[in-house]
Amino acid sequence: MFAPETAIALTLLLPLAGAVLIGLLGGQPNLREGATLLTAGALFFVVIQLFGMVAAGAAPALTVWDVIPGLPIAFKIEPLGMLFGAIASGLWIVNSLYSIGYMRG
Repeated sequence: MFAPETAIALTLLLPLAGAVLIGLLGGQPNLREGATLLTAGALFFVVIQLFGMVAAGAAPALTVWDVIPGLPIAFKIEPLGMLFGAIASGLWIVNSLYSIGYMRG
């Protein structure tokens, strides 16, 4: 569904955008928790897309910037890192659901 480079960029930008949105909605608990769950769900969806690519044998990568020739700032997905990312993004949803009652108290 997403190009590999786009999916990697989204996995980096979604949590950042979610944190900003959650901070802006701090005084409105229902909207804040909705934004938390929406961000967590969107991230999990993107990570599952990447997981499918890695499971098929691809090695998605994103080069952000070449500091100097031969020294890039880049992200490359490896199978073990992908497994960790899938588990962590799935647990973010569970943690968000659990913390709703805790944060309201």
